[in-house]
Amino acid sequence: FFGHFIQVSIKNYIEHGLCLALNKFHYFVINYYVLIHHRNEAECIDRIVHEKFQNVHHTVSATEKYLVGVESRTGGVESMLKVGSGGVYFVGIWGIGGVGKTTVARKIFDNISNQFQGSCFLANVREESKKHGIKHLQKTLLSRILNEKSLKVASFYEGADMLKGKFCLRKVLIVFDDVDDNHQLEYLVGKHDWFGDGSRIITTTRNADLLRCHDELYSVPELAKWGALELFSWHAFRKRTPDKEFLKLSKSVVDYAK
Repeated sequence: FFGHFIQVSIKNYIEHGLCLALNKFHYFVINYYVLIHHRNEAECIDRIVHEKFQNVHHTVSATEKYLVGVESRTGGVESMLKVGSGGVYFVGIWGIGGVGKTTVARKIFDNISNQFQGSCFLANVREESKKHGIKHLQKTLLSRILNEKSLKVASFYEGADMLKGKFCLRKVLIVFDDVDDNHQLEYLVGKHDWFGDGSRIITTTRNADLLRCHDELYSVPELAKWGALELFSWHAFRKRTPDKEFLKLSKSVVDYAK
């Protein structure tokens, strides 16, 4: 039963981000053996799930303290961006949920944003679009790039025209994080002629089909087993490798998560 619970829980929560699942899981790993001596197994699991997984919907920041395997990934994307050369480049980053798309995009954004006249990391496009609509995201993007808070956008059609009108002569870096439909691409991400010479547009998504009009496409690989174990250990135990008594269980968790 314990093994089945691990498998189902990890697979369920992987869609919310591997880092989040592992970060919440450290309490479970450390306390399971203590609790099991005083309660039956089902009761222990119910308690842990209730206490530690109830906030699983929150998004983990891309600037997590412990980053594993990020440098090699960012290097691949940065070479595609051709920063410093002319033209407008659209680069797409895609992969399954929790594989590290946002982390890679954020790291690149932090590395190169000072080379542009304006920059914006527009996070959680899928979620924010559902909550507030495309018009809200257009206004957010305009406000951050132009540093103007009093902008008014009457409709998302007008918003698209405003984006093109304001950015077509400006060298900008924009990350559209977690795009999931063509409507967002058409009225938010836009086309090459929306942006000034030297601009770079990065889109992250789980659906590679949405990136057909991008100039370059980077598929984020899953971490190798050793990397996944290291990532789990950092979030569960705050160290590079698990203690000996937790090593076998940690490997099992990583195997189920993959």
